[in-house]
Amino acid sequence: MTTEPNSGNADLEKKVTERLAKLPDVDASAIEPHAEGTKVILEGSVDTVFSARKAVLSAETVDGVHDVESHLTLTGKDGTSTSH
Repeated sequence: MTTEPNSGNADLEKKVTERLAKLPDVDASAIEPHAEGTKVILEGSVDTVFSARKAVLSAETVDGVHDVESHLTLTGKDGTSTSH
C-alpha cells in the first residue's frame, strides 16, 4: 500500500486555509497556502501590512507548521500593489 507523498502537505494546507478563514478583517479567499513539509508559503494578496502579519501569525499557530514564508502582495487602499 502506498500513500500519496503530498497528502500530508494537502492536510496542512487545508488546516491553514481553515485557520485563515476564521480571521476577522482578513480576506482569506485571496490567500493560498502551499505546504512544503512543515513550511507553509502564503501567496496571494491582502489589503494591509497588518492583515499580512495576522495571516502569518495565524498560520504559525497551526499544528505541524514550523515555518511560514510570506509571498503576499499588499493591495492597499489606493489599488497599487507592493510585495511584502
